[in-house]
Amino acid sequence: MKSVFLDRESERQGQNAVLKTDVPVPEPADGQVLIQVRACGLSPVRLDVIRELQLDTQCLPIGREVAGVVTKIGGGVTRCKVGDEVAGVLPVDSICSGCAEYCVASDHDIVIKPMRVSFHDAAAGIGDAVRAFTVLHYLARVCAGDTVLVINGARSSGTITIQLAQHWGAKVLATASSKEESIFLESFKPELAQVIETDQSKKYALIQQCIEETGGLGVDCIIDDGVSMFPKDEEDPALSPRKQKKLRTLPTKHEVISALGVGGRWVTSQTDLQIDPPDSQLLHMRCASVSYLNEAVWNLSCGQLGRYLHILQSAIDKLADGVLRPNIASCISLDEACQAYSKLPSQTIGKTVVEISHCP
Repeated sequence: MKSVFLDRESERQGQNAVLKTDVPVPEPADGQVLIQVRACGLSPVRLDVIRELQLDTQCLPIGREVAGVVTKIGGGVTRCKVGDEVAGVLPVDSICSGCAEYCVASDHDIVIKPMRVSFHDAAAGIGDAVRAFTVLHYLARVCAGDTVLVINGARSSGTITIQLAQHWGAKVLATASSKEESIFLESFKPELAQVIETDQSKKYALIQQCIEETGGLGVDCIIDDGVSMFPKDEEDPALSPRKQKKLRTLPTKHEVISALGVGGRWVTSQTDLQIDPPDSQLLHMRCASVSYLNEAVWNLSCGQLGRYLHILQSAIDKLADGVLRPNIASCISLDEACQAYSKLPSQTIGKTVVEISHCP
């Protein structure tokens, strides 16, 4: 079968992904199912988590958000049967790529896909929905009436987070780092409370507009997409122009903390976040908190399977009800996946979905 992997040797040479055409179809073990993949959401490989897990494999699987049809089940599987349409998220340490014709998954990592949810919508939305539930419910404890700021809201994960926060009655602000992102966010229904442009010409707009929008109180929750920890790094010649541009559009730690209100919650994706004593004191004076987001941890912990299944079921139900509507930037074939993967770092709006056709 065909399958896409990230080759570590090729990665160092800048080639990113490789398509293999001679990969054997995997066999499901006890508690696993074999899925004929119909669609896969394309997301960057979590190299940070893989390094921590000390996985020594030469080829890393690409694509974790999958939707397809169960074609074979292993022993002890009771939650689905052959022929069921399912969707789920493969664990980071999976040996199978979701961006393939077939993959195996634990029956604790998938849910039955409602018929009214298409394969590509399920694949595009399931992973980002898990992230949104993790951020808003388990970390930020968002409730009706809260004011939430989503950094880089036009990204696929940001879009789903905005929709879920609005559904729960929160007032949502979002940042945009380009005119295209601003246009997309301003077209949101229901409308956002504020779209904050964060390009270099509008430095400090984040603090000013958050304070103005909340009547001087500050926002209740900030969900970042990373932060600029050391502003001088923006001009580091060792960094690629793309990395420099991203750093310029990210808020600094001080900006994020200054925009928080009393009792505010900051949820960060910055794995190497360093909080200096002055910033720590500012957090203390606000009685604010910092949480670290790593949604991949759910299916790495055997003690959280019940909670994770509840999240997956809630996510697919919200997709079926139209509460969550993934923004699909493009649908591509499996043969185009390698090229599309190399462009992911520069993709700021929507999700790329790989659609996989199977001969009858």
